[in-house]
Amino acid sequence: MTTVICPYCFGRAPATGLPYRCLMTPSGVRGATPCGPERDDVWAAFMGPGVSPAARQRGPLFTPARRLAGLRGRAAGSVPCPRCGVPTPVRVCRSCHSDLPSDYCDQDSRIIALVGAKASGKSTYVSVLVNELNQRVGQAFHASLAAMGQSTQQRDREMAEDLYERLRLPEATRPAALGFNDPLLYRLSVPRRGPLGKGGTRHTTLVFFDAAGEDLAGSEAMDRYTRYLSAADGIVLLVDPLQLGSVRDRLAGGDGPPLPVVETPPQQIAADLAAQLRAHGKGGSRGRVSTPIAVAVTKTDMLRPLLAPHSPLLRNAPHTEGAFDADERLTVHEEIRSLMADWDSGALVRQLELDFAELSLFGLSALGAPPLAEAPADAPKSGPQPVRVEDPLLWLLARRGVLPVRTAGKGRAR
Repeated sequence: MTTVICPYCFGRAPATGLPYRCLMTPSGVRGATPCGPERDDVWAAFMGPGVSPAARQRGPLFTPARRLAGLRGRAAGSVPCPRCGVPTPVRVCRSCHSDLPSDYCDQDSRIIALVGAKASGKSTYVSVLVNELNQRVGQAFHASLAAMGQSTQQRDREMAEDLYERLRLPEATRPAALGFNDPLLYRLSVPRRGPLGKGGTRHTTLVFFDAAGEDLAGSEAMDRYTRYLSAADGIVLLVDPLQLGSVRDRLAGGDGPPLPVVETPPQQIAADLAAQLRAHGKGGSRGRVSTPIAVAVTKTDMLRPLLAPHSPLLRNAPHTEGAFDADERLTVHEEIRSLMADWDSGALVRQLELDFAELSLFGLSALGAPPLAEAPADAPKSGPQPVRVEDPLLWLLARRGVLPVRTAGKGRAR
């Protein structure tokens, strides 16, 4: 029996037991009158106090008879509403009553939690990552990425227009106190490896949840996001190097844009994150959190004066033969580890290694160059020229078997 994890509240339920929502469209089926809206207080309570009375009125829910739950109507997975007879593909979470994309329940899911302090560049990172997965990275892996649901599709269109056409950076993530932030849902399709190239296609749903930096300022605020984090298959922790005192000192007075205001230290966020996950059953037998974490140092374009000329952080991975290169991943990991040992005496890395059983370090730049000093809210005039934005996600997918792994030396990939 397939178990579905809701991408909104992360409750679990068998797919066959999910209710459906009537589309309320006229069809003349059996001469029935179209259904009218009903109050959905469960959904409104989950979404928060900002939901208007009119928005609470939604299509009525119904649970199909067991013999109908597996039948296919005019659309894949559709079942007819028992009152009006109109088929609907819209399944609904039992816990929060959020509507699920029509094909969300029919494929494997990988939940990726995106964590980082305010101004670490999470919104920009996701926008650029999606573009790279659709373009350069998708071509290398013969993969495709499709947004699922109207919310993600609309967000992608708006972000692409702002970032790639208007060259404007995304606004900061909305804090939870101002309302619920919808997760971003995508269907990743990659070829299966099989004899004579006839392996078929593997479809995986990617769920990105982006928490605002303000909600990670302490353990009490972070607690509201623990249910999302504890359900994650992997965590991407973005670390802004410009928040580290030694890096700020070395870059102060340069020609780039002004340094950002100091926010919550990365070490505090990492410690709170580990404590919350342990408290919700993610601690292993040796006290380390079992959820794999990809720690990505962002804005590496600002670090060029501190990098060696041949640093791997200055170029994208080639993705030879459409596979994740485990040896290159290890090279980048050791490079970042060495840099951070110099920047903060390795305090953050030591803490992460003691708190997490599976850890890999990455370095990336979403823009490829810093914003202009006179226009810090703008992307560079040449547009985003990202470097290694895909590496953290590819590592998390490769270790789950979604992508093939390439390594030259036995035992070096992890």
